[in-house]
Amino acid sequence: MKHLFIIPVLLLSISSYSQSSKFNFKLGTEYELPRKTEDLAFIGNEKDGIVNLSLKKEELIIVRFDPKTLNKTMEKKIDLPEATKNFNSEKVIDFNNGEYFWLHSDWDKGSEREYLYYDKIDVTSGKISEANHKLIETSKLAGTSSARGFYSFKTVNKYQYDYDADQKKLLVSYRLYPEEKNDKKNYDQIGLQVFDEHMNKLWGGEFRMPYTEAIMDNSDFSVDSKGNAYLLAKVYDSDSRKEKDKATGQPAYHFEVFKFTKDSKKPVIAKIAIDDNYIKETTLIENSVHEMIIACTYSKKSKGNGTDGIFLADMDQDGKIIKYKNGYYEFPKAELEKFASARSKRKMEKDDDYEATNLKVRNVVIERDGSIFLACEEYYIVNNSYYDGRTYHYSITYYYNDMLGAKIAANGEFQWLKKIPKRQRGANGRGTMSFKLISDASGYYFLYLDNLKNLKLEEDEVPKYHVDGFGGQVMISKIDNTGNVSKELLFDTREEDIKIFPAEFSRINGNQFIGRAKLKKTLYQPLLITEN
Repeated sequence: MKHLFIIPVLLLSISSYSQSSKFNFKLGTEYELPRKTEDLAFIGNEKDGIVNLSLKKEELIIVRFDPKTLNKTMEKKIDLPEATKNFNSEKVIDFNNGEYFWLHSDWDKGSEREYLYYDKIDVTSGKISEANHKLIETSKLAGTSSARGFYSFKTVNKYQYDYDADQKKLLVSYRLYPEEKNDKKNYDQIGLQVFDEHMNKLWGGEFRMPYTEAIMDNSDFSVDSKGNAYLLAKVYDSDSRKEKDKATGQPAYHFEVFKFTKDSKKPVIAKIAIDDNYIKETTLIENSVHEMIIACTYSKKSKGNGTDGIFLADMDQDGKIIKYKNGYYEFPKAELEKFASARSKRKMEKDDDYEATNLKVRNVVIERDGSIFLACEEYYIVNNSYYDGRTYHYSITYYYNDMLGAKIAANGEFQWLKKIPKRQRGANGRGTMSFKLISDASGYYFLYLDNLKNLKLEEDEVPKYHVDGFGGQVMISKIDNTGNVSKELLFDTREEDIKIFPAEFSRINGNQFIGRAKLKKTLYQPLLITEN
């Protein structure tokens, strides 16, 4: 009876927090899932319903909800007898056209063949309407190793998935397993497969790169509205992989964009001039006029974990690359000093160095008017160890700290940089930490968990910690189009006895975001956020 009591309390309390908010909240029917069930995605729309997909070993679990009330209308468990020990769930593809595809992969060790399939999900009926449709078959792929148990591992992250600006084309890219173990001898072979919004294959191929693996790093992939595929690559001057040329003092590398088309077996290659700065994070993405935007963070120094600002360039349909307006956009000192400790400020002044440290680019938004917004987050991990006289103890602490939002106008003007303070730490990966970016015509909203003491933080104060797994308040911080920052408390998860994972929310119906609110152990509720 305990959970029957919690439901009305939750609905009443959330409503009271969000009356003046731009967002409305709705919690749906409780539903139970087996332990260690992997949450794949929420999909659906107002007409057909909302579905949550979850995976438990060789079983796909489909739970369907009424889109208006969020009451559970159906639950189905589908056995996957074809799933082998190398089976991997990959991604749920939503083209915003009412069609939904669950992609999964497998590796047949006997024949040494890799496979990528899709299952088409019928949201209305809550069933698989088309199963195991083969998309790709190829030879052994490279990826990352993931623990499957004691002394047991399997390879994951073999594929990357990218959409065009209109979300009507999908690029699936992958890297074939190296022919040579020596990076100085091996030339990467890259697979590129392009599909339309109904998952029909448009074209595909596998391409041998012109540089060895020691010289060339694959930075990012993308696709445009015409189905052309792109690769952004970092190319070193030599296989020694030095960041800085001692003789000239310049970077000992440059970047190149490879453009692959249906009608050519060789890519068009364009070189990006980066001058005397050092590129850190890189993104390649199409804008509304179908040019490819190269959005990067950069540092003036070859070493360290600092970021001085943003570097932008664009590639037109003819394959010509130019710096985006001013090219480099340095972060203003005054904004970086906000919410920083006295020690950090003294170091900035002493070293005359105003870098943002450990910065990761989380989102790049290309607006229809040609302006560009980047959302970044300070992220790092610390390995901890100590010896108690008998045994060495090891642990990892994850830190998700301040968020930065930067806006570049269509005319190339650096409009603003804004810092949103937060400090989050935990021992079990991302968990309830990090943020979800929600953007619309009025500005940019950061959804995250925070310490209540940070609600009205002064610019000369350092934020207090939110610790993963210990409740926290759901906050929305907004940066409007003119750069004004506001913060709003939505509700307190400790009072509601629920756990929310903001970074895992999914966008549906254009202006709605949905995720799972965890009650206890295996009990969940769908939580729907709607923009007014």
